[in-house]
Amino acid sequence: AALAQHTTHVVDAPVSGGAARAAKGDLLIMVGGPAEDVATVQPLLDAMASSCPVVGHEVGDGQKFKIVNQLLCGVHIAAAGEALALADSMGLDIQQCHEVLNGGAAHSFMFKDRGSRMVTGNFESVTSALDIFVKDMGLVNAAARQADQPVPLASAAEQLYVRGRREGLGRLDDSVVYQMLRDRGKDS
Repeated sequence: AALAQHTTHVVDAPVSGGAARAAKGDLLIMVGGPAEDVATVQPLLDAMASSCPVVGHEVGDGQKFKIVNQLLCGVHIAAAGEALALADSMGLDIQQCHEVLNGGAAHSFMFKDRGSRMVTGNFESVTSALDIFVKDMGLVNAAARQADQPVPLASAAEQLYVRGRREGLGRLDDSVVYQMLRDRGKDS
């Protein structure tokens, strides 16, 4: 509405994939907007993304998809950290655990990607800062409240990210959740 005095041609196109995938033109762009406006920007979207599905014809539909995407990403990172911390606490080789479980039903992009950083313990080399998930999970929970939809796993994951920020870990890679969970388990 605020743009109406300047233009009525607006496309909602949030991205998923991070800086490394953006550099390769390998993003997922979730597109919302009127078909004619989407068609106008389609060549630009195609240049930046390996996938740019139109997820709705209203501006804002793309952002709604992005919220759902971030819920899954945030919960998957937290679950990966918790799983590898449990493996470590049970005396398992976490590198082997990571390799074996990536070949089965527990596999997810986040377990493979973040799990590899959890195994090496290189949290200083930041691909995606923990603070990003503090923000993103806050947006997920706000959207859920607005929709009157309970999201207990997202709420629990948000608290883990918030705790990490409070502990001064916000600028480290989000895979540091493994260390937070592992270290907490060893203190008990």
